[in-house]
Amino acid sequence: MSSPKRDRRVVPGAAFLLSQVGFQSSRRWGERMAQLGLNPRLVVLLRHIGAAEGSSQQTIGQAMQVPPPSMVALVDDLEEQRLIERRPDPKDRRVNHLYLTSGGHQALRKVMKVSAEHEAELCAGLAPAEREQLIELLSRLAEQQGLAEGVHPGVVSTPERTSTQ
Repeated sequence: MSSPKRDRRVVPGAAFLLSQVGFQSSRRWGERMAQLGLNPRLVVLLRHIGAAEGSSQQTIGQAMQVPPPSMVALVDDLEEQRLIERRPDPKDRRVNHLYLTSGGHQALRKVMKVSAEHEAELCAGLAPAEREQLIELLSRLAEQQGLAEGVHPGVVSTPERTSTQ
């Protein structure tokens, strides 16, 4: 299926369209997370802790490409909201391992449900095979750009406190 030729003065190309759709998606996803009482920065970390529960704070921060001061602020905020807990390593008390609390597990389930609904809405104009192809193509672009898997650069780039309260 071919698309009509677009005037490049109006729609410059793939970079513009990615930015346009990405901005809309980020804005709408942030609104949805706010309805859950969560900040997008905290959601990203919550998801990563859920996927690697028991990993050290440093390991998760490195995987997310989050500088240590930013990571400390994010972890502090999730801990204050009682969504995660730090547990010291019995062999090295300077190392903390991160775990979801029961409230964290519950919040993560809600996040995953709302995120799935968000993606379904965003990709409603695509057939399932097209959606998978889009995910594959965008994943290749993200990898080629050196982006951390599952981390939006605009979400975790600053060290300031992130609480929504």
